[in-house]
Amino acid sequence: MNIVACVLILSAFVQPTLSFTSEYDSYVVPNPPYPNVYTANNENYVREKCVTCCRVLFASEYNYVDDRKFIDDDDRKGITRYVMDTEFDDKRSVRQYEDSWEQNILMRPLKQGNELQYWEFAPYKMYISFAIPRRVHDIRQGAEPGNTLIIWDKKPPLDIETKNQRFVYVHPYDGYPSTEFYSIYKQHFYIPFQTSYKLCYQTRIEGEKRSTWAGNKKLVVIGKSFQIKANYCDPYEPRQMFVPVFA
Repeated sequence: MNIVACVLILSAFVQPTLSFTSEYDSYVVPNPPYPNVYTANNENYVREKCVTCCRVLFASEYNYVDDRKFIDDDDRKGITRYVMDTEFDDKRSVRQYEDSWEQNILMRPLKQGNELQYWEFAPYKMYISFAIPRRVHDIRQGAEPGNTLIIWDKKPPLDIETKNQRFVYVHPYDGYPSTEFYSIYKQHFYIPFQTSYKLCYQTRIEGEKRSTWAGNKKLVVIGKSFQIKANYCDPYEPRQMFVPVFA
């Protein structure tokens, strides 16, 4: 075995034990993704031909300072708004989809010009990273209470694993189909393919233990951030409420 091969094998064992940050020059990417990760062409979905596609921010309705729902006066006071973002600061840090190297979707402070905070409503009830169209919202290790929201490779529509990648955003506007039982969970992301119980996204809060695995155990995210988990739906829980801001 040559020296280069030895170094590569050694680095695979050493990297997860060393602290690294979300910044591009520090962030650990053991295996880069396939070259098409930044292209939007998939099945019959071609962004260049899509007339309804647009970028969207998903802002939390939770006030992390006062432990309650955000109100208009909070914006006037300058209380930080948190939006869905990734655990890394540059889209070049996206990893190949590998078990134990999954990448969190985090609630992080709104940052003007950060393309990783933009998402897209997509076919098949999926939510795509606008900057990395081959990555979608997914529940790590299945749609079960407490499991963490990540980005993962977009599965083909008929793949059974898409049950962890399909979600319904329940719009609060008048006329939203009230015949659907989940219509009471306004501003929630509902997980429809878990039939044993009703699950929605919920942001973790200060002091709540993070879920960790090899890929993020030693990660230091620059600035304050919070994971998102699956939890039992509560129509009045502000930690489960998100506002789409189209841009």
